[in-house]
Amino acid sequence: MINFEKLSYRETTLNGHTIVFRMEGEFGSYRNQELRERIMAALKELKKNVIIDLTRVEKIDSTAVALLVESIRVSEEMNTSFKVIGINNKIKSTLEMMDLPTLFDDIEITKVPRTSNHLLYRPKIF
Repeated sequence: MINFEKLSYRETTLNGHTIVFRMEGEFGSYRNQELRERIMAALKELKKNVIIDLTRVEKIDSTAVALLVESIRVSEEMNTSFKVIGINNKIKSTLEMMDLPTLFDDIEITKVPRTSNHLLYRPKIF
């Protein structure tokens, strides 16, 4: 687990194709350059699908939202999947203030299966 001043995250590889970043605390500008580098490496170099789990995030700021938006753009360029799950009401209101809620409309935030060590991901079936 990587701990920053107000944010910690755990990186877990699932099924060989997906990397999950489980955040906890305040997701913001607190030295998250390393986190950005890890997410971009997963998308660009490793060509992995990425899931960001915000279930335990208490607060998000504009730099964190910018990282999420950048990650969406990069995943589209790399033809990988990028999902954000666990958006609570505080985070949702921040996205609404930035006029970005539609960017995250298709995200499923309920009924996320878990184990004691990591989150398990099941894509939506359309």
